[in-house]
Amino acid sequence: MSQADELTDADIRVLQSITDFQMAISAVTFLCELEPDQRISRVERRRYRCFEDTAIVSYCRPFTQSKGLPTLSLKKLGVKPTTEQQVLHDRLWERRNKVVAHTDIDRMRLAMSSFQPFDDHPVMLPMMDFDDGLAFFNERHEWEEWVQLLIHRATKSVFDRVQGRLPIRFRRDHADDR
Repeated sequence: MSQADELTDADIRVLQSITDFQMAISAVTFLCELEPDQRISRVERRRYRCFEDTAIVSYCRPFTQSKGLPTLSLKKLGVKPTTEQQVLHDRLWERRNKVVAHTDIDRMRLAMSSFQPFDDHPVMLPMMDFDDGLAFFNERHEWEEWVQLLIHRATKSVFDRVQGRLPIRFRRDHADDR
């Protein structure tokens, strides 16, 4: 058995979670660039919404069941969230489950109307309006700090895991199987 064989699926999940949390923190950092009173176009707001959605998916990924890896828990990282951090965590999960990963009708924000632009022509034009708001804009800095804490704890877990051992050489790359 090589040293790489000693890495458990739980160890690999922690390694991968660092990557996921890094993606989340990058996206949240982009949100932090936006000032509360800054006026931006709708297209620009949608760009920031893409960052927010990416941050939510990346943040939740380590805690989600996947093929071949166990889920990560805050307890596994040795994190006991404050009440505010737990509320944020739960809200991120709810947003992921009801809006970002799925379209639950109880969270839908959609409007459609039609109008006849010309009195002498019977053509009706539809007008659609979709939610492109930022659900976590006001908590962006707290979210950034929370994810930084999770990155720190996951990285410390990996650091502690390799202490007092022989060097570990681990690689898993699906492209190697082609």
